[in-house]
Amino acid sequence: MALRFYDEVLGLDHLHYGLWQGEPPTLEGLRVAQLRYEDRLLSLIPPGVHSILDVGTGTGITSARLETEGFEVEGLSPDPHQRDLFLRRLDAPFHLGRFQEFESARSYDLVLMSESAQYIWIDDLFDSVRSVIDDGYWLLADYFVAPGADVDRNRGHDLDVFREKAAAAGFELEHEEDVTEQVLPTLQLGQSLLDTYIKPSLQLGRDLLSERRPWLFRIGRVFASRRLNRELTRLETEVDPVDFAQTRRYVILRYRVPAKV
Repeated sequence: MALRFYDEVLGLDHLHYGLWQGEPPTLEGLRVAQLRYEDRLLSLIPPGVHSILDVGTGTGITSARLETEGFEVEGLSPDPHQRDLFLRRLDAPFHLGRFQEFESARSYDLVLMSESAQYIWIDDLFDSVRSVIDDGYWLLADYFVAPGADVDRNRGHDLDVFREKAAAAGFELEHEEDVTEQVLPTLQLGQSLLDTYIKPSLQLGRDLLSERRPWLFRIGRVFASRRLNRELTRLETEVDPVDFAQTRRYVILRYRVPAKV
């Protein structure tokens, strides 16, 4: 549903946070920041890479650009909507399913994960990457729980634990770049959209339902209000740039994955 909102309502080609460099915190500014983010990721693809597995393809726009630039791309996601968007843009293989259950008949030169690693249990993540790379690279960008932060671990992997597990798996860190400050305007924009459009729209929906279907409103208030309020509270925390800056780090990483022994 979030993908469809970003794609169909906001008209965004990308779903990630972007990299801001002074643009105004508007949707147009976000589009510029997201293109800069994509440029940065592609600049980190090492020479000699030909085949790429894009895990968590979003709208498929990045995969399509990779294909245009001459890479052999395959997509993977458990979301049928992501599959449909990918196949509209590319004539390339797409694997519908979870990465940790993916059994590939081949190896890839690089696995790309843009804000998708956080959705995979950390104990499964490194084995999943290793299963599809034999002497290649893992390029990922995501937010992590900052070292020492006391927050819900469902809001990203613990960065220190992630580093330790990557080293234990034999992955060789080649690049680490903290871009937390450059993603904060996306949260400021999200906060503005929440306060200006989402909350008033929800209240308007409640008012209309109360006026036109009071019996349905009473039922919904009993069963749905508590959950809706809980989700709004969670969303407010997720788009709070101050909380994010204090508790998380947004990091771009590239690992060398050595040949299997």
